[in-house]
Amino acid sequence: MATRHRCKACGNLTRFTVTRTRRTEEFLHYSIGGDPVIEETVVLFEEVEKVDCRWCDSPDIEEKEALAVPDNQEE
Repeated sequence: MATRHRCKACGNLTRFTVTRTRRTEEFLHYSIGGDPVIEETVVLFEEVEKVDCRWCDSPDIEEKEALAVPDNQEE
């Protein structure tokens, strides 16, 4: 289940500055002209170091479970 953030100071649910360290493995495809295009990325390691509110700069952020969005259901 995905998570979302909420600022405990102002209630913001939408804007955050997230500082993270990420180690990835990427599959590159080079064009004939030599321009690289990343075709596939695998995240090997990811650590969130800091989350701050963009509205009030508070570091007092909580993580909550994101609400599940139902797929288009046929009746």
